[in-house]
Amino acid sequence: MRTDPLSDPPTPPPDRVVLVALTSADHRTRRAAEEIGAELARHGLHPCLARAADVDSLAGVRAVVLGGAGDRPWARLAAVRFLRRHAVVLHVRPWWVFDVAPLPGGLPHPVDAPGLAPAGPVGLGGPAGWAGWAGGIAASLRPATPAAHV
Repeated sequence: MRTDPLSDPPTPPPDRVVLVALTSADHRTRRAAEEIGAELARHGLHPCLARAADVDSLAGVRAVVLGGAGDRPWARLAAVRFLRRHAVVLHVRPWWVFDVAPLPGGLPHPVDAPGLAPAGPVGLGGPAGWAGWAGGIAASLRPATPAAHV
């Protein structure tokens, strides 16, 4: 183990960390999470990819992007468990959901989260991939620009 503080990468400031929590581990979910993370990073955020079941705390996380294969009952159950476990924090932090396997007609699978509402529409990927949706998340997390004094 290295103890030289200069050899460790700097810890990103908490206002830049976005957790991308996966509720399923299939290739579709992983690819979507990686595309979402890459787009968030392109906008100066620090995405952290993790399995939703492995997340014990949201300390140091500014926002959450939660998702997986909504066509799998166990993936929907993992989402519900994550939302219930972190409900207190998610009432005051923005969070979004993505679904890599929407219902016919392009509708997202419902997520049972009583009392919680995501910060925006469910991401479904689409022909342009996940970048556009993730770019919208990054834009909403951008700090407000101070008004110019005249």
